[in-house]
Amino acid sequence: MEHFSIIESSISDVEKLIENNNGSAYSNVADQFLPIGPQTLKDHKLDWDRVYQSLIENLFQLSLGKRDRDQLKEEVLESFLNSRDTRELVDVFDELYLSSNVLNNITPLAYLVSNKETLTSRTKTMINIVQGLLTSPLNDKLISSGNNPLESLLIEKIQQLCKTKAFNEGSVTYLPFLAEAFSKDIKTLTKNSSYFLNELEGFINIYTFLYLTQLTKHLCIPGNRYQTPTAKPLYFILETERASKERHECNQYGYDHLFSKTNGIALYLFPYLGYLSQLSQEPSWMLIHNSNLSPKVNQFNQCIGQLFDEGYRHEDSLQAAVNSGLNLQQLIFDKTSRKDANKKVVEIFEKKFAAEFITDRKAAGKYFVLNSNMLLLLTNLVIIGSSESQLLIDDVIEGFKERGIWLDIMSKKALLKFYENVGNIEKLSDSGDAVYVKTTI
Repeated sequence: MEHFSIIESSISDVEKLIENNNGSAYSNVADQFLPIGPQTLKDHKLDWDRVYQSLIENLFQLSLGKRDRDQLKEEVLESFLNSRDTRELVDVFDELYLSSNVLNNITPLAYLVSNKETLTSRTKTMINIVQGLLTSPLNDKLISSGNNPLESLLIEKIQQLCKTKAFNEGSVTYLPFLAEAFSKDIKTLTKNSSYFLNELEGFINIYTFLYLTQLTKHLCIPGNRYQTPTAKPLYFILETERASKERHECNQYGYDHLFSKTNGIALYLFPYLGYLSQLSQEPSWMLIHNSNLSPKVNQFNQCIGQLFDEGYRHEDSLQAAVNSGLNLQQLIFDKTSRKDANKKVVEIFEKKFAAEFITDRKAAGKYFVLNSNMLLLLTNLVIIGSSESQLLIDDVIEGFKERGIWLDIMSKKALLKFYENVGNIEKLSDSGDAVYVKTTI
């Protein structure tokens, strides 16, 4: 069985370290579900172009193979040159579209171009995460035409160079609820081609942040890690709002909840995922159903305790054994140089993946924040995805929660004011009891 092959291999590895008295060689590999490693902030590289390429390939089930931009340009121009109808336009196509980055603004097929760089392990992880969030491809594979005849000709030519690619169903997601929202939202986004192209990278940015924060909430809080994941409270403020220490929910379940230097739960994410990867490739909420694994987990924990001179008492249940193993793993991190490696992971999480979602309000502290672009994108996705022309503001806020974004009462009032300023609301009564929000597309 897969469960036993992984943990038996892990036990064997630790036994060899015990035999050689080599605890320093005990490694923490958490790259199945975490696109962050213990590099310095400067050295952490992630090729987002390849992530977008993989997503578009999977979404549209199309591929340009390993063509880079120069190869694509050469093939397209040669094809136009060989046609009597387009040979006079070759220089125009080259100057307007193929010798600049304008192509990215007219068709999602531009994302299929490869940069041929060797993939880093973290880029591979990010690709697998995004593939896991996409549960199915588009039913309608048609690529929209351009804004003018030249663009339409160019898009048609590139599509002719594409080959059909099977949908990748192999990636496991830790958060099925988020995968459901992601898949629905990106398909909603494709309904408007220009909006899709304008918002795709911001969309991936938002969902990467939501994935990491909800993964942390699920895995690092004991009451969550063995339950089928659902969106957990994480509070945001709007960029236009005042912040204060009296914002109880925002302070208890906001920035400090994850990134406090003393008790932020993000401190546990890297070691916990590293430990669990040595038990199984399954998420913790799936792993726990295999009660037959309990003796092996106890044996593994016993070996780790022996390697690091820590006592270990066997547990009766699989859940208790895993919890004890996680605590033991954290203890090892706290008392060795691995603590510094963990700090690097948390720093990259905060300063690379979460930076756009954090605001520093000085004396009031730091908060997770939504700017106007994020708000409008999320609002449009919630409303258009509902197949309604407008939704009650409470239903819009409920849609935010389903994606992992909570707002307290003050932020809800600020959101109403934001919508009033944008001009996309309709009040059905003077009291304001029924406030409908419309899309801005």
